[in-house]
Order: sequence, then structure tokens, then C-alpha cells
Amino acid sequence: MSETIKRQSLSDKKKERIITIDDLLVSAGKLYKGLIELSQQKYPLDIRRGVSDMNAERESETVKAQGRTYFFDLESTKEGKPYLRITESHINKQNNESVRNTILVFQEDIHDFTQAFTKMAYKVGKGYKRD
Repeated sequence: MSETIKRQSLSDKKKERIITIDDLLVSAGKLYKGLIELSQQKYPLDIRRGVSDMNAERESETVKAQGRTYFFDLESTKEGKPYLRITESHINKQNNESVRNTILVFQEDIHDFTQAFTKMAYKVGKGYKRD
């Protein structure tokens, strides 16, 4: 190998940047901050590069009440049949973790579901007490 080629390869090695643990800690901090900002958006899981329907309007309602949040989302099956997704979200005070519970109400059940819900909501609103 000629002396000129050796000098070039040595100067190339000097130009390479070595990543240190400090560099990674800075990157991790930026990632953490970005994830926090993303989680505070209305639909954080929809914010991805290359997602074609990001701007598609969703039929959705949100109800916040006493440490719980309820999400009512209209969705469609693969066959295009509509259904209602109801999600309840809250923070478990014992371990400070987010807890989500979801039920799905399909088109063929929505009438019976609505009747039962309305009946029970009426009783709760009237101050229902067990006998």
C-alpha cells in the first residue's frame, strides 16, 4: 500500500464521529420529550409518516368525567359494516398506570344496547337506590 493511500485512510478514520453514551442520552431525552408531546395530541397513534388517511375525519365523541375519559368512536369492519367502540380510560392510582377497557357494539345490536343504556341511565339520573 502506498504512503499516500495510508495517509488518506488515517485521515478518513479521524473524520468518523464516535457515538458516546452522552450522545445517546441526549437523543433519548429528545425522544422522550417527543413522545410526551405526541401523547398529548387527540389521536397520538395516527401521527405516523406515510399514513394516507391521517386527515380523514373520524366520527368520535369524548367525555371527560372525574378522572375517567370515555371515547365513543364509529368504526367499520373489513366488510364495511359500522360498529360503535366505547373505550373507558383512567389512571390506576395504585401503580400509576393507564388502564383502558373497551366494548364493541355492532350494528345488529345497537337498538337493544341503546334501549338498555337509556333505561339504566334514566334510573341513575333519578337517583336509583336498591330496595
